[in-house]
Amino acid sequence: MDAVVQTNEQLFEILITGILTQGYAYADDFLNHTEVQAILEASSRSFEQGGFSIAGIGKKQHYQLNQNIRGDHIQWLDHHNPPLACLPFFDRLQEMIRYFNRNLYLGLRDMELHFAVYPEGTFYKRHLDVFQHTRARKISVICYLNFDWVPEDGGQLRIYLPQEDGTEQQVDLLPLAGRLVCFNSQSLEHEVLPARRRRYSITGWLKDEQPLFTPPLPGSY
Repeated sequence: MDAVVQTNEQLFEILITGILTQGYAYADDFLNHTEVQAILEASSRSFEQGGFSIAGIGKKQHYQLNQNIRGDHIQWLDHHNPPLACLPFFDRLQEMIRYFNRNLYLGLRDMELHFAVYPEGTFYKRHLDVFQHTRARKISVICYLNFDWVPEDGGQLRIYLPQEDGTEQQVDLLPLAGRLVCFNSQSLEHEVLPARRRRYSITGWLKDEQPLFTPPLPGSY
């Protein structure tokens, strides 16, 4: 049986429903195979050419590198002038932001996004996606670029969901090519489990503040 192809609005509605009911959601096939392949090639080429930096934690005077906490490498993306291969992703993401603002009244006005690469054996321990001095980040977004990923490859995104009885539920999501994950940046702690092969994504946040004129320091997952 042929797979059902969903419209953008159907994908966006899946994401909205998940965020409203459980704080997180994911939609497969946010990008198709051809789109993922083009972005993966651009990201991989830049990584091999030394275009990435080791990611840190914190911001400004609190910024530090600590590979016992996180080991990914990142390259910031200018969403006003992204790499050509990334244009379909940014176009779809802008459409999603308009849909979210229209239906959730989030007032999203800006985004921070970057390529992220986890070399084999690296991870990012449990954390929350907001800084102490600002709560501008509203929705965390990750679009994965990994073909033929299986559970044995590790690298799952683990989300911690508080329960009404005070317990906690863990949800593990594989970083499958074309999958977009969204979750509440301010309330859901999460981590990246150790990857057993190189793991690629576009990662970042949708924000409710005006764009900054200086690039943010590396701090993400």
